[in-house]
Amino acid sequence: MPWPGRLQVLLPFLLLLPLAACRDEAAPATGPESAAVDASERPTQQFFDYKLVETHDGIPKWILVSQQMNKYTGQRDVELITVHIDFYKDGSHFSTLTADSGRANLMTHDIYTWGNVVVTTEDGRRLDTEELYFDSQKEIIHNAVHDLFTREDDMVEGIGLEASPDLEYIEIKNQVEADVVDSPAGSRHSEDRTESDPQ
Repeated sequence: MPWPGRLQVLLPFLLLLPLAACRDEAAPATGPESAAVDASERPTQQFFDYKLVETHDGIPKWILVSQQMNKYTGQRDVELITVHIDFYKDGSHFSTLTADSGRANLMTHDIYTWGNVVVTTEDGRRLDTEELYFDSQKEIIHNAVHDLFTREDDMVEGIGLEASPDLEYIEIKNQVEADVVDSPAGSRHSEDRTESDPQ
């Protein structure tokens, strides 16, 4: 059933709500089970005001800055205390990701962040969640937890997402609820869809 008003215009490029979709998730380089480090273990390397940069032909694609980076023996990822990532396209900044903590794979540049994760774009889009993976090769962000996406007066929330870092493409997968402004009257429209993965 088509959604009325403004949401119908937003959906083709902004939000995909599949009624039944079964696809393989991009395999994260790290995850919650590897996030914890033994409190008694001391890092073998430690850097403050740490920066990690991904470029293409000398032009930055994204820049990660962390208050502190810790590297531990036997760990393929490094631990990050605070995370701030600026994303670029053709040298122009388009979005920022911030989080309390993170881990980064220095070989693949895949990044896992958690704790008050927020993505904001130059045009005012915003994503709030508690954990987020960034697949550097595919240039997508994804998770399997609760997400809240807002753009101006529109709001969509649900469980699990896949998106581009600029939030031009965003797919919220399950238990989707939307509250959007219908046009041209400007009245609000709410939609509640509960998604479930096929067995």
